[in-house]
Amino acid sequence: MSQASNVLLTKSRAMFGKRLTGQNIADLLNCQTVTEVAVYLKNNTHYAYALRNIDDANVHRGQLEAALDELMQSQLTSLAKYRVDAGEYMRTFVVYNMEIREILKYLRLFSAGRASEYVFAIPKYVTGRDGFDPIRLAQAKTYDEFLRAVSGTAFYKILRGMALGDTVDYTMIEHALYSYLFQYAENEINRHFHGSAKEDLLGLLGTRSELNSFLNIYRFKKYYKACGEDVARSLVFDFHYKISKKTFDNMLKAESAEETLDIFRNETVYGRELGTIEDDFIDRMVNRLSYKRVRHLMRFSTDPTVAVFSYLLLSGIERRDIVTIIEGVRYRVSPDQIASMITIQ
Repeated sequence: MSQASNVLLTKSRAMFGKRLTGQNIADLLNCQTVTEVAVYLKNNTHYAYALRNIDDANVHRGQLEAALDELMQSQLTSLAKYRVDAGEYMRTFVVYNMEIREILKYLRLFSAGRASEYVFAIPKYVTGRDGFDPIRLAQAKTYDEFLRAVSGTAFYKILRGMALGDTVDYTMIEHALYSYLFQYAENEINRHFHGSAKEDLLGLLGTRSELNSFLNIYRFKKYYKACGEDVARSLVFDFHYKISKKTFDNMLKAESAEETLDIFRNETVYGRELGTIEDDFIDRMVNRLSYKRVRHLMRFSTDPTVAVFSYLLLSGIERRDIVTIIEGVRYRVSPDQIASMITIQ
């Protein structure tokens, strides 16, 4: 292993060592206001520097989320400098992932008639990025204006093809964007990696896409009380790793969410590993399974690119948990309820 690769591996593991602890999570769950969350993160965690410019007396949820995003971008830049080749693959993947998150964040607000609020949640690192105009995005009042704001991104053709006036099919757009991301990642992994590194990276991608596909089917059947196979099929990612096409077909044909869950439990390696799954906590259990697998690679892989991708995925999970806590505190959800929705314990 080259010196640069060795440094990259060591650096990523050292950064992983600064992750939130169980005690940090418990303390955050006991916060009463968003301001208390911000102050705690600033004074007791590795997020201190990212939150240095946040005004404790006037904290906006969007500002906190933007600061968390900026930290991930700075971490990527820090890691990528040790391996320029691997850095480019990682950088593009992370940029695509973050642009998707920003697009979806805007579309959620747009659908609720609150698009102007997006201006409060713009991460600084995306301001002025070629092809992605967040200021113009915040000013968009129609879907056509939204399209012009994202016209330079890799996702423009996808988004243009899903225009239905100003009606937004959020679920289908989300699926289409992540399908593009998964396909891009799979192509890059097959093109540039070999041996155990390729196997581990495809495993990370495959686990994420398959578990997301299962959750999409399950949610569709549970919350829409529907078993329309064709509609559900459109929410499945075209990537088979540990779950066969036959098993996915069985879940798609299931008459209910409960039957889908039974098939997942009995016919997949993930379900057998999880064992008994309580219906009310299915999202949390599946997310924890994904977290467990990524964390294993973070600790034991000897390939620096695998370690870095693992770290970035784990950082994304941690960020998502913090946002869930912020939302829960904001809407005065009980600590126990918030705890049931997060991955890290």
